[in-house]
Amino acid sequence: MSSNTFEGPTIVLHRPLIPQNTGNIARLCVALNSPLIITGKAGFRWDEAAVRRAGLDCWPFLQFQHFPRFADFWRTYRNRRIIAVSKAGAISALSFNFEKGDIVLFGNETMGLPPVLLRKLPTSVYLPMSGPVRSLNLSNSVAVVAYCYVRAVWGDKAVHSPHDYPRTYYRRHAPKNS
Repeated sequence: MSSNTFEGPTIVLHRPLIPQNTGNIARLCVALNSPLIITGKAGFRWDEAAVRRAGLDCWPFLQFQHFPRFADFWRTYRNRRIIAVSKAGAISALSFNFEKGDIVLFGNETMGLPPVLLRKLPTSVYLPMSGPVRSLNLSNSVAVVAYCYVRAVWGDKAVHSPHDYPRTYYRRHAPKNS
């Protein structure tokens, strides 16, 4: 791996329901060197093919924890800054001042974060939307917020070499230089 490694935020999913979203988020977490934490009961089993398929070959590299109860997660991490992501958030994630070590908490795909959790957390962000949609896909939302964090915390230092992880398909099928 390149010496220019960086770390993304710790991503927390509260009671995720769709295995493909969780698999996509796991893949993103590996790409950004971000831990993934799931709190509460997920709407699927970890060994479901859809979760594994979406995560592809990344699962062995994922930093993963599961807390069956949010209270257990809270006891473990309450001394770190936990940022709730909600359409009812206080400030745009695009202008938020993320700091190294932040934990970013997302609700599930159908209900978001429960109001009781939102009241417990003093810091919340939202993703701006101007079109007539109710919400964004969870894995898309996690990606946008995670990269807002990377930009704010690491800026231009968040680089990688394209040679760190070769793209085997393109390498095999690359046109010959004449």
